[in-house]
Amino acid sequence: MKRYLILIINVMVIFQIHGQTYTDKKGNVHLWGKVKVDDLKNAEYGEWYTRNMKNYKTYLSETEGKLFAGCSVRIFLGTWCGDTKFLVPKFIETWKAMGLKEDKLELIALHHEGDNYKQGPNDETLGLNIHKVPTFIFEKNGKEMGRIVERTIFDLDTDLMQIANGYPYEERYQGVVMLHKIMDQMDMESMWIEDNVKKIFNTVRREVATSSELNAYGYVLKAQNQLEKAHFVFFLNRRIFPYDPNVIDSYGEILMQMNRWEEAAQEFNEVIRIKGSDQNAVEQLNLIYSEMKKMDSSE
Repeated sequence: MKRYLILIINVMVIFQIHGQTYTDKKGNVHLWGKVKVDDLKNAEYGEWYTRNMKNYKTYLSETEGKLFAGCSVRIFLGTWCGDTKFLVPKFIETWKAMGLKEDKLELIALHHEGDNYKQGPNDETLGLNIHKVPTFIFEKNGKEMGRIVERTIFDLDTDLMQIANGYPYEERYQGVVMLHKIMDQMDMESMWIEDNVKKIFNTVRREVATSSELNAYGYVLKAQNQLEKAHFVFFLNRRIFPYDPNVIDSYGEILMQMNRWEEAAQEFNEVIRIKGSDQNAVEQLNLIYSEMKKMDSSE
């Protein structure tokens, strides 16, 4: 009885501290939604917070901190993410070393599975192009000063000074940045015009290093139910990496969600052609053929 009472109390403490959590497919409990710095230092998160601060030293002080006067930072993180575990503790301690207050930091923990992929519980990421974590968005007077996405470009001290001083600074994953801007400026009908597809392809492909960059962006849009935009992103990635089975699989998934069954079947058959065998592709094909059979019988 005592053991059960302790368990109940622990669960109550978790919800009191964290506000909201979720359990992933592996049984790990993660923070979800707005959190405090102290939440990251408690319980299981405290281990990696402390470990990643070991032997870390910043050269920034209150002198440099004055450059961030009036600045606030939104930090989108994942307690499941290695880059979050590595960089977020260092950033928070550097922020404090500059004499800046924690209440100027807004921390939002994101989900990493299924329909909530890289989303907060209250649509905190909408319109902000959050596709990698951690993402630090620096804002002053209602305007974005810059952002650090997933990893630093130089090192944390240098990146912070680049942003604070307004020096030229480009976050990582410029292909996603460019495509996000294009989709904000153009309607989807115009984007699908073949000449525009070619222009967008030539613009974006130079900035994309790996297939996972646009794939992650596509899944973020899919989780936000922006299916037309997600479709275009997966389609473009399919053109840039035509023989990557993971890219082809993702494109097949979005086609399925849009009920474009025959096209989806072609994609999963292509996965099998390239890999020789693939359990997921076979399962998806069975679902597709089942749906197509239903449609035939209803006609």
